[in-house]
Amino acid sequence: MHNNSVNAQEAKYYDRDTKVAYVEQIKAGKMAVKKAAAELGCSKPAIYSWIRKLDEDDEHGLPGSGRMKPDMEYRRGLEREIARLRNEVKFLKEAAAYFAGDQEKSTRR
Repeated sequence: MHNNSVNAQEAKYYDRDTKVAYVEQIKAGKMAVKKAAAELGCSKPAIYSWIRKLDEDDEHGLPGSGRMKPDMEYRRGLEREIARLRNEVKFLKEAAAYFAGDQEKSTRR
């Protein structure tokens, strides 16, 4: 009989302050990555990812759960604006075509 249960690690989320505190401890040599991963219940690659992201961008490297880096947030806003404008242009084209057709009918009489 096949056992379908998998000992997969549950996804855990940590706020930016917690991640930064652990990374600082690791960088200061006060804690090993293995110990941090064990305490947090996450993988060592996750900890290394936090370190890399903070090295790349100290201020915005770990924006936190549900947050984006400012440039990505700006880009998402622009993408939403583009989508809204495209819908508006489509509506206006359809309205112009409708009224142009309506006007042709009224001038034929």
